[in-house]
Amino acid sequence: MKFPFVTEAATFLARPNRYRIEARLAASGAVIAAHCPNPGRLGELLVPGATVHVSRATNPERRTAYDLRFVEHPAHGELVSLDTRLPNQLFAEGLQQQFFAPFVGYTEFRQEVTLPHTANHGATAKVRSRIDFQLFNHAGTHCWVEVKSASLVVDGCARFPDAVTARGRRHVLELTTLAANGERCAIVFIVQRADAHALRPQWETDPAFGEALTQAQSQGVAIYAYTCTLTVTEVHLQRAIPVYVDQHS
Repeated sequence: MKFPFVTEAATFLARPNRYRIEARLAASGAVIAAHCPNPGRLGELLVPGATVHVSRATNPERRTAYDLRFVEHPAHGELVSLDTRLPNQLFAEGLQQQFFAPFVGYTEFRQEVTLPHTANHGATAKVRSRIDFQLFNHAGTHCWVEVKSASLVVDGCARFPDAVTARGRRHVLELTTLAANGERCAIVFIVQRADAHALRPQWETDPAFGEALTQAQSQGVAIYAYTCTLTVTEVHLQRAIPVYVDQHS
């Protein structure tokens, strides 16, 4: 997938809030504000002096004139995408290209699909979640898929989440309920970098999510993870990596 934007290198200065950073453009030296599309902590990536890559916003009236796209890892320079919307685009492209072995045979899909009432987990009928994908095969059977974006890697292992995610936990519990009722469900983690060899829940950050993911797997929810290779101009799905949900594995 080629990116529809052109980036400029900059030096990260500060992050006043979760959705805004300040950086100094390498070419002009101007200090700019950029929208950060990733609300995670990103503490190991967005450190003062790190090289980031930003693109100009398409809306000239927006408060932040730039979008933050990538950061180069401060320790070893690995390029990391920070756009949490990108994994859904990659998953859709991967389905069309039959990249994902577990989903070969699913020829059609819908996105942002409202879950049936049977998926409600401690929620009222008025609060019905939407799941990223509903896949269909020629036989008419379907599979529910929730896609998650991971950018944190510790000692070669991708970790999720980078911050407490009540919404993410709710989606996992809802898929668990559907799986217990006989529906096929899956959670797919897209790691937006190339240097991860496995993925685990980040128990230290959000133990409730880790417990929910463990329960989901025990009830038949399939859990997969894939890495990406990327440059500032394009990104490609790279390979499947194992997922270890147990806290002590």
